[in-house]
Amino acid sequence: MTPPPKAPRPQFFEDAASDRLTAIITALTTEVAVLSDRLATVEGLLVQNNLLAQGMVDAHEPDAEALAARRQRHAAFTNRVFYVLQVELDSLAPPEAASATTAS
Repeated sequence: MTPPPKAPRPQFFEDAASDRLTAIITALTTEVAVLSDRLATVEGLLVQNNLLAQGMVDAHEPDAEALAARRQRHAAFTNRVFYVLQVELDSLAPPEAASATTAS
């Protein structure tokens, strides 16, 4: 069974660039809101169950391995946020350039 076709991206402004920017901001806002809620829940549960002292997260200094993992997560996050622009850039680039962009 094939999935139903995706609905066209909604258009809010006459300028397509403004619509792309709105899509990016909306995606970013959604990500931040969900992560903030989940983080607050986890920290609250840890403190409530005496598994973490209040303020330990803010005082934490990650090691090199943790920093490398963060860089990877940040790159994946940035790719998700700017996906709309990347799709457009890929559609404008010659086929060999587009495949090189998505391979990285």
